Amino acid sequence: MEIITEIVTMKIADGMAKEEFIRIFNELENKFHSIQPGFVDSELLHNEKTDEWIVIQHWDSLENMQAASKLMFNNPITETYVKTIDPSSVKMIILPQLGVWGAKNK
Repeated sequence: MEIITEIVTMKIADGMAKEEFIRIFNELENKFHSIQPGFVDSELLHNEKTDEWIVIQHWDSLENMQAASKLMFNNPITETYVKTIDPSSVKMIILPQLGVWGAKNK
């Protein structure tokens, strides 16, 4: 299986509390992404120095990732999330995964 990694960086609306954005993102992942065909997993990271948020998602194919992306902007479940991000700050990188390494069990 080919794994596609999507890396998105963004900023959120001015004045929004970090905890509130995490709650909104959690809802997005549980009620939208996790039920999309081909979704593998996601991570949410925050760079305190630049105040940028980073999302790393894995998908089982480019086609499934693109289909979910198209649905995201036409779905009432995602509406709150979409309103919280600064669209001018969004940067996306999509890459095929070439390998995975992890710590060896001792």
